[in-house]
Amino acid sequence: MLYEEGFTQNREISWLRYNERVLEEALDDTVPLFERLRFIAIFVSNLEEFFKVRVGSLLGEDDEGWDTIDEKSGMTAADQLRRIHDLVPGLLMKKDMAYGLVERKLAEEGVVRLEPWQLNEEERGRCFDFFRDEVKDRLIVRVLDADGPLPAIDEERPYIIATLDAELEDKFGFIDIPRSLPLIKVIPGEGFRYVLTEDIIKMFADTLFVPFVPLDLHVMDIARNAEASGGTDAANTAEEMRDALRRRKTGPADKLISDGHPGKALRTYFARTLGLDGRQMFTTTRIDFSYVKELEKLLPADLLARLTYEQHVPFDQTQNIRGNIIDAVKRKDLLSSYPQDSMDLFLDLLREAALSPDVTEIRITIYRLASNPKIVDHLIYAARTGKKVRVVLELRARFDEANNLEWAEKLSAAGCRVYYGTDKYKVHSKMCQIVLESKAKDGGTKKSYITHVSTGNYNEKTAVQYTDLSLITYDQEIGKAASKLFKDICRDRVSDKGRSYGPLAVSPVNMRDELLRLIRRETAKGRYGKIFFKINSLTDEEMIEALMEASCAGCQVRMIVRGICCLLPGVEGCTENVCIVNKVGRFLEHSRVYIFGEGIDEVMYISSADLMKRNLDRRVEVACPVKRGKIRDRIRAVMYDVYCDMEKGRVMLPDGTYALKPEI
Repeated sequence: MLYEEGFTQNREISWLRYNERVLEEALDDTVPLFERLRFIAIFVSNLEEFFKVRVGSLLGEDDEGWDTIDEKSGMTAADQLRRIHDLVPGLLMKKDMAYGLVERKLAEEGVVRLEPWQLNEEERGRCFDFFRDEVKDRLIVRVLDADGPLPAIDEERPYIIATLDAELEDKFGFIDIPRSLPLIKVIPGEGFRYVLTEDIIKMFADTLFVPFVPLDLHVMDIARNAEASGGTDAANTAEEMRDALRRRKTGPADKLISDGHPGKALRTYFARTLGLDGRQMFTTTRIDFSYVKELEKLLPADLLARLTYEQHVPFDQTQNIRGNIIDAVKRKDLLSSYPQDSMDLFLDLLREAALSPDVTEIRITIYRLASNPKIVDHLIYAARTGKKVRVVLELRARFDEANNLEWAEKLSAAGCRVYYGTDKYKVHSKMCQIVLESKAKDGGTKKSYITHVSTGNYNEKTAVQYTDLSLITYDQEIGKAASKLFKDICRDRVSDKGRSYGPLAVSPVNMRDELLRLIRRETAKGRYGKIFFKINSLTDEEMIEALMEASCAGCQVRMIVRGICCLLPGVEGCTENVCIVNKVGRFLEHSRVYIFGEGIDEVMYISSADLMKRNLDRRVEVACPVKRGKIRDRIRAVMYDVYCDMEKGRVMLPDGTYALKPEI
């Protein structure tokens, strides 16, 4: 087993350490104050998803009596759950400390969140008017018996529950807060002063439960296992997905978190109705940070500008292109590096393709879209002008399933041919292809291809928040391979025996084998071997072992790993030649790059895939070779900028923790 050799760690513990890195940004004095509040909100959101997905899966394994040992840590599911439940309270305490600190500093800058006890009589009156006129009638209020069931709960929003002063039996008050409510009430005065709606509801809850008196009020949030009852991994039609989403809402709970410390009666009630034990119930000072987005919209522009990062304006590469983009890419490959570059180059290419008489077909794989995507507008326009438009839209993009269903229906109604991926594999690759036809010398027609491969989603919003690479090429070898892959995805033939996609490394077909072949090629060079990766996660046992062997042979292994990393660097006799860097900062590091060797021997891929079993074996992923020297140089420069970042970069230690980089 890998864990016996001491150079690996558990993926869940690694993830919690990564999320702690996110929280550290909230404690960094060099980060603008409102951004620090945002990092706290991201930490909370990340932790919520962690419980829904990872903890939910572990609970399922434990409930079913699985005694499988995690190969990277030697822990069973029960062991991992115990370790998680030991670590989370400390992280929540650190979050509470950061929140208190940031709020005090925001107050010094004139952004003051008022507690109910801080309000004077006039301000309490304003809050009551707001409660009476805009809130009260929209709340769903119930009185629950202590031995009765818990009402149906949508885990996407918080609730308020209270012990009621009942003479004969224990009763609880339950307040369902609809998401449509404003989350903030602004209070006039010096600076920007506000009260959270949930605090106002607590303030006047006594008007909701007459003749009972609500005591011990708490906001609570429940996380349900997102993989429960069949989950959504197997759902691959619109109706299957709708059924799976309905099942998710009634899945078993795996966490309850409340502000403050509920009394014994409330804790006993939750334990019985949700099937939770004490270790699965957590307390914190503030649960729901949805208000941060609303606060951002309400703050005066000059004040917000002082408390946030200086506005970043991505460069529009179309300014440097003479003529149209289709002709430009025929002359040379084009690379965008988000968010330094804008997504306009790709969007304008798609718009040109929709209008061009030479374009006969547009094909694209979609995993996650923005809320109002221009991409969809261009695809619909292309379909309406008579072009064949094929959209592989993956319904199984976790937590974006409902959004993807909606766009699938709109695209289909507009005349696009929509495919829901393959039955066995999620389609996670990010590809678009434009098919052109021209007259051949023999009088017939000749097809040619413009192919776009990206490391990130076709999402205009994340293109300004995530670092990703976007390559547009007229390389016909790549084009023909991508064309074949598109057709095989639509026919569900990707995993058929004998499939080959030329220069593209494709999972589940040959990406694992190709990456291992190149790792071993560098291993064979000993101390002259060079491996340089930039990925989000490293969990695959076979890849970890191959990288360890490369290190033992003297090969230099450098990696930028944003999130989960189960390989431990610097372990004597195993990974002494491995250095792992992590960066958390203003932009989320999302691009995946694989570089083997250097100089004329260098092989470089950009990809949608991380080094995880799911990416290599259970998803359709693409790694595209980068052939042009100047583009390779630019990608390499992007990687070194991250690898050498002394301000936001951290180096992983042999115990899996992170430390500031030593001064060179």
